Amino acid sequence: MRTEKIIVSSLQEAVEELRKNWGDSAVVLSSRIVKRRRWGFLPFFKSTLLEVTVGIPEDDEEFKREYEERARAYEEIEKLKGLLSEVIKNTKPYGGEKETVSREEEDLSLRARKVLSKMVYKGIRKEVARKIVEEACGYDIELGKLDFKEEPSSSITSSLERNIKVEGSKIFEDTPRLMVLVGPTGVGKTTTIAKLSYLFKKAGKHPAVITLDSYRVGAVEQLRAFVNVMELPFKVAGTPEEFLKAVEELENRDVLLVDTAGRSHHDRLRLNELRLFLESVDTHTYLTLSANLSELVMYEVIMQFGMFPIKGLIFSKLDETSYPGNIINVAYRTKLPILCFTTGQTVPDDIVMASYDFLTKLLLEERYGLGTA
Repeated sequence: MRTEKIIVSSLQEAVEELRKNWGDSAVVLSSRIVKRRRWGFLPFFKSTLLEVTVGIPEDDEEFKREYEERARAYEEIEKLKGLLSEVIKNTKPYGGEKETVSREEEDLSLRARKVLSKMVYKGIRKEVARKIVEEACGYDIELGKLDFKEEPSSSITSSLERNIKVEGSKIFEDTPRLMVLVGPTGVGKTTTIAKLSYLFKKAGKHPAVITLDSYRVGAVEQLRAFVNVMELPFKVAGTPEEFLKAVEELENRDVLLVDTAGRSHHDRLRLNELRLFLESVDTHTYLTLSANLSELVMYEVIMQFGMFPIKGLIFSKLDETSYPGNIINVAYRTKLPILCFTTGQTVPDDIVMASYDFLTKLLLEERYGLGTA
């Protein structure tokens, strides 16, 4: 692969140059903001040009090798690739609650087996469910088996605390300055931004909203309407320069919530466009996944969005899934904390900040208390 550097004034110009000169096979390997003159008083607010390093493949195999070597999150992506292969190899249909007791379950009490069966029925992989149940139990001398030390729900909650990471309402205490939501098209990032903005304001913070989704006029106006009702500042940024300027102009706000355009996890060029916006500032980036995706697709999305420094996960459309156990599988294997769930389209009500009590309801109750914290 050969490389070339181009100097452009905007993201749009960079994309046009790539396509005009090298077609869709070229890829952005790196970029940096070139200082021209300062804006404001903070060091990272500059009037800028973009210096973009472009990789032009000599052949397909070399292109693939060079791109993977330069990927920012290479090690994490490789780890997730291995994980995805393992999941594909071990995927089996859900067994339901009436499956026979296997030899490995003979050491569990009857009620522990029932809880295990229910968790598997909800979509949790059996090895993950077994670990959670085992750690929730102690050895009962009279039964001669592993049994819950207290009520099953309390025991499962304690076990989840040791196996799953949750951020939830802690974000209102340890609030990031720049909070960015990324994810595939159609997962509900825009309405989630509106709901989170309301919760931050309710918690006594002073939020503002920036959207980078200048492609969909309807989405911009929808978000603007939500934000106006809450009487919060709102900015639209179509270039990295406009984004930096918007951040500067909102420097008196506690937290800036940033909405982004949906990106197919297969569209590498579009993902690199988004990376140009975010790489010059310190962000807390959350990946939004639809809870009704299959577990395999969730891993694929996480792998492709691995070029961003993902801090945690948001699961949308929880009300549309019959197998919430996929959420536990993904959180357990990736070790990424869960921030929140959305449970419908109503703003600002249909959102639940993640908690271990709610995860327990998700696994053990029939309708797991949607709409309650």
